Amino acid sequence: IAQNPPLLYIERMFKDAFTKLDQKQSAELIEKLGPHFDAPFDAARTSVMIHDVAFYPGYTLAELSRHDQNPPVMRAAVYNEAGEVEVLNWTNEPIYRLNKNAPLTLTPDSAPDYIRFFFHYVRGSHGRFTVIDSVDDIDWREEPAAAGRKALGRMIEPLRLKSREKDGTRIFTLCFIFKDSLFSAEAHISPDGQVALHNEELLVEDIPVADDVFGQ
Repeated sequence: IAQNPPLLYIERMFKDAFTKLDQKQSAELIEKLGPHFDAPFDAARTSVMIHDVAFYPGYTLAELSRHDQNPPVMRAAVYNEAGEVEVLNWTNEPIYRLNKNAPLTLTPDSAPDYIRFFFHYVRGSHGRFTVIDSVDDIDWREEPAAAGRKALGRMIEPLRLKSREKDGTRIFTLCFIFKDSLFSAEAHISPDGQVALHNEELLVEDIPVADDVFGQ
């Protein structure tokens, strides 16, 4: 399993906010999900956030994080009331299993959320692609000068549907941060949820962003 990605972008993954569970609710969910994780969690020291997943009807996404360790320990899973649990391990394998078993349901509203979800929980060997819609989505290591921030903002185009192919593939244009650089690209999403990036273009290098692994 790769090192934990930061929690910096979780609240931006979907249009509406995650729900933070209280300690009693957290304990109940930890009892259900805990045996599936490779790290221990207890309700007193764990922050638990959940969100219904529109593209997996009947399923809920949960993120559990312990901040009493450095770096924080975080695990995520998608589960349903029938007791089915798929732990997200920062590769595409569990997501593609969910796409088949849940199954995946893509709509005009849920497809953009699926893209953000996919890139949030899948890391390449060299890091993670963080989809952003505006300059406000960037977690700065140090705040840039106002002129630099404004210039960067003009380069960033929000995630949007560009076209849909005859085979059902949706083509989105997006911008993302990778390491300390800003890119634009196309994301091709097949009807079964396979994701591929095309036409990547480097826009800016050496952006003072927070560290991708530790969020510091």
